[in-house]
Amino acid sequence: MIDESYWLFVFDSTHAAIASQRLLGECRAALVPTLRSITASCGMSLRVADDHIERAKEIMRLSSIDPVLYRLYRVEKQNSQTNCTQTEI
Repeated sequence: MIDESYWLFVFDSTHAAIASQRLLGECRAALVPTLRSITASCGMSLRVADDHIERAKEIMRLSSIDPVLYRLYRVEKQNSQTNCTQTEI
């Protein structure tokens, strides 16, 4: 049984992370530090709940932010273990 799950946009650029945070305000995206298990990033990520992810993906697809500057991960926590799976945007 999964204890907690959410989506994480991980950025290679601080500028892209901050710009995306503004864009994803309606999706209640929260700026959080990137998980240690995800090594390549600027250290900033946006956490999005399941009920907002489809809208968030649509906003990001339509934005002027270059898709090479971010990746999307599904994060699932079970007991004390965290699994991060990169997914298609």
